[in-house]
Amino acid sequence: YGGRMGFFLILRNVLRISAVSVVSQIVLFIGKVFITVASTVGGYYYLDIHFGDELNFLMVPTLLIAIVAYAVSEMFNEVFGMAISTILQCFVADEELFEDAEERFAPGSLAGAIDSTQQKYKKKKKQVGVEAS
Repeated sequence: YGGRMGFFLILRNVLRISAVSVVSQIVLFIGKVFITVASTVGGYYYLDIHFGDELNFLMVPTLLIAIVAYAVSEMFNEVFGMAISTILQCFVADEELFEDAEERFAPGSLAGAIDSTQQKYKKKKKQVGVEAS
C-alpha cells in the first residue's frame, strides 16, 4: 500500500521531480569531475615534490590516485544524490499533506528554489520543442 502511494505521489509531481533531478544530475557530475581532477592533480604534485627523485615515472601512481579518487567521488555522490531525492520526495509529500504553508515543515526558501527550478525546466523544454519543429 505504501509503495503505491509513493508511486502516485511521484506521478502527480513528475515535472517538479524531473526538473530537480536534471539539475541534481548536472551538479553531481560536476562534483565527480572536480573531486577526481583536484585529487589527481594534488596527488601528482605531492608525489613530484616528495618522491620526484625516487620515482622514475609518475604516471602510474597518478593513474592509481585518479582511479581511487573517482571511486570515492562516485560513492560520495551516490549518497548525496540519494539525500537530494529523499529531501525532494519529503518536500512533495509535505506539500500535499499540509495545504496551509504555515503548517508545513519545509522552509519557504526550499519551496522557492524548487518552483524556480521547475519554471526554468519548463521554459527550456518549450525552447527545445520550438527548435525541433
